[in-house]
Formats: sequence, structure tokens, C-alpha cells
Amino acid sequence: MATTLKQVKVKRTVYGDNRNPSEVKQYIGNCVDTGSIATLFKNPGIITAFYTEGSNAEAAIQAAIDAHGITPTTANKNTINDKVTLGKLWLDNYSSQVEVISNDDANRTTRVEAATNISHSYLTPQKLNATKKGIPQVPIVTISNVGAGKADARIINGVDYQPSQTTYILVEVAAGAAISISGGQLIIELAHAGQVIVTTAARKGKFTHFTGLKLGITYELYAYAQNGKSQVSALSIPVPVSG
Repeated sequence: MATTLKQVKVKRTVYGDNRNPSEVKQYIGNCVDTGSIATLFKNPGIITAFYTEGSNAEAAIQAAIDAHGITPTTANKNTINDKVTLGKLWLDNYSSQVEVISNDDANRTTRVEAATNISHSYLTPQKLNATKKGIPQVPIVTISNVGAGKADARIINGVDYQPSQTTYILVEVAAGAAISISGGQLIIELAHAGQVIVTTAARKGKFTHFTGLKLGITYELYAYAQNGKSQVSALSIPVPVSG
């Protein structure tokens, strides 16, 4: 009797939880560029017209961003959000098609193979097996300014990044901070006065939003992950952002 394999799904929160319009736009573009030439997903697997729709959605987000940059009204800001929503709908449709093709019996014999198929689309497959707890991966962080005094931070590790908690530290560069972790404790020593903002996110916590940054001031973002009190990663490599 043949064994029916459980389908491997696309991890849609990778793009669904992203609130940065530029990053969503780029993600759509990466999916179009990657999927449209991949053996399983190029035309006729997924038709050319559908990829054209994706490129159009990408262009619409950029046009809305540009319009808001010229005229930063609430209406133009709302238009950006509207175009991002439409772009994510395209990504959901793309994910559905990729799932069907990747899990087709003609294209996979194991769930691992189905997950590999999905990865050829630029999308991220769901995690197949539970990760044993231990010292978590060191976070790889990015951060971008999203408005006056605001910034969005994101961890770009792969699907194996599954800590119990992630802590983000944003500190003014001019403060000359020495940041370290010792015995599971975060230690921040400042050479000069300066602003420090710390946030935490439960579970994998791959995204956080900062507000209250000082305009024109340069900051550095650090992050570390932990499983319980004693299993703590090293600090991430710092990345800069302006308030």
C-alpha cells in the first residue's frame, strides 16, 4: 500500500509579517526572477502572464513609495499599504501554485525533496522536524529607517532559527558602547551619554519595530537569541541605521 506523504507548505509568514514596503517589493522581484527560470516553476508550470502580474505588483509598490517621497501625505502613505497588500496577495497565489507543483508525486518522493523544490522558487519551506533545544544560532540582523525616528529590524536567518526569545539592542554610536553577554546576562557599558533601546520578541521573533530614535543620529543594532536562561547565543554583528 502506497504511503501518502504529508504536504510541505510554504512558510508564508516570511513575507506576510514583513511591514517594510521596500523589502516586500524586493521579495516579489526575487520570486519573479527566481521562479520564472526554475525548472519546475517556469512557463508552463507557472505561466509567464502570472510572473508579469508579479512584476507589475512590484512596480506599483515602488511607484507608491516614490509618490509618497515627493508628497508625503496620509493618502499616499495609505496607497503604499494598499499596494503592499496586493503584492502579498500575489505572493499567496504564487505560494499556492509552488506548493502544488512541489508536492506533486511526479516531482518528489520524500518531504525533504518537496521542501527542496519549494526553495527553488525563492520561497521558504516550512520546518520539517522539530529543532532540539540548545544554544541558538547567532542572529543575522538587518535594519532600515521607515520614517522620522522609526526603524524596522529583521533577522534573516533561515528556517532553523527557532530560539525561545530574541533580544534586540539599539544604541547610539556616539555613546561608545561596549556590549557583551556574560553568564546569560546582557552587559552594556557606555563611554558617553547616549540612548539605548532594548526590545524582546518571543519565540523566533524575527521582526521588531523601533520608535523614538533621535533624528539625524546614527545607531547600531545588535541582537542575541536564547533558549531559557543559560542557552544564549553570541551577539550579532552590529548594523547601522540613522534616526
